[in-house]
Amino acid sequence: MLVACTGPVESDRGERPDSSSIVASAQPTLSSVEASRNAVDRALLRLEEIHPDPFHAVSRAEFVAAAEELKARLADLAPEAAAVELMRLWARLSVERDGHQFALPTPDAAETILPFRVYEFSDGVFITDAMPPHQELIGSRITAIGDEPIADLLASLEPLVPRDSPATVPSFRPIFLLRSTVLRGLGVIGAGAVPITVEQSGAAETILLEPVSRAEFEDWGGSMAYGLMPYHGLTARDGLRHAQPSGDQFQIETMPDSGAVYVRYGRVLPIGRDEIDELEALAARPEVDRIIVDLRQNTGGDNGSYGTLLALLRNPAIDRPGRLYVLIDRVTFSAAANLAAEIEGSTAAIFVGEPMGGGLNFWNDTVPVGLADFPIPMELAVSTRYWQKSTADDPRLTITPELSVPVTAADYFAGIDRALEVAINDHRP
Repeated sequence: MLVACTGPVESDRGERPDSSSIVASAQPTLSSVEASRNAVDRALLRLEEIHPDPFHAVSRAEFVAAAEELKARLADLAPEAAAVELMRLWARLSVERDGHQFALPTPDAAETILPFRVYEFSDGVFITDAMPPHQELIGSRITAIGDEPIADLLASLEPLVPRDSPATVPSFRPIFLLRSTVLRGLGVIGAGAVPITVEQSGAAETILLEPVSRAEFEDWGGSMAYGLMPYHGLTARDGLRHAQPSGDQFQIETMPDSGAVYVRYGRVLPIGRDEIDELEALAARPEVDRIIVDLRQNTGGDNGSYGTLLALLRNPAIDRPGRLYVLIDRVTFSAAANLAAEIEGSTAAIFVGEPMGGGLNFWNDTVPVGLADFPIPMELAVSTRYWQKSTADDPRLTITPELSVPVTAADYFAGIDRALEVAINDHRP
């Protein structure tokens, strides 16, 4: 669904902070407004120069009208509100099959981030990790930020999120939820400490948390070599193989009690010949009745590096009904989604877990377009290549698993891998 450009969302719980007064000294000057308007024009120009089919999800006339509306409002918008409206505008291009086209503040922008990590489980939005000294918040469910109930905030964030499929939204929404720029731009919070209402062990409380710098958050949250995973991936948890750091991106584990061989592919990078040979040898053992390939929490990588694994999975020794299982979730994206689509199209694999956040046929290979003159310097991603791994007429946006397994906070914090259990215990001809 396309969402029109609007101002800060109104709340029925009283007045929100006035986003136009968030930064007292930030009243735009005429010259800065004109520079910002020129930046929007430049973004449209570069979009049409770079993207082979930029308006596949929205008509050009509709997009240009929304851009003109934003330009007309820039004189009245605080910098954070202007940034949010640019995110909203850019996401109109990416309501499907274009989930790489982010609009975010540039890496050197003076951003602050809430000092914790969250995940949208089927039973609520929970804090999965927190910076010192807030570790007591781990395991708590967020019910509101500022005066905004979390359900309303998630709805307000959805139009800002680029996506390949609907499942991309819960995957990427935390990238926006944690940013003070976004929360202030939506009018949810003002300056200073942020009120967070949480519920833990049946008790609710509101606490004030000071956001931290982006650099501080990313130093704490993990390597940015894995893209935006410090913002939206699962925090490591004992018992959850797929939530562990992906430094060793290809791991093979035998599960003798179940007759399964488990393969975690945590990042789409080259696989050694020795590892492929090991997996082939294990699959040939008579006591092995299934191969489980785990693509959960895999955001992609190098599309040219999974060919040897795909060829092995297509081997009749593995590709037989009821023998090959593939685990996917909302974070399975980009090159990992391409691999999943090729497995689906050429094997009898049974998919388990959640719908992928990544697509079957989608745009990618983005190039950045910087808007240094915008009120908050922004970087826009523009796609350059269409990856088609399913048939051209496939109406689906992603893979919906045959065996659906919701991800609950109760299972996560208990270290229970329900999807893996389903794959191990499923028995069919």
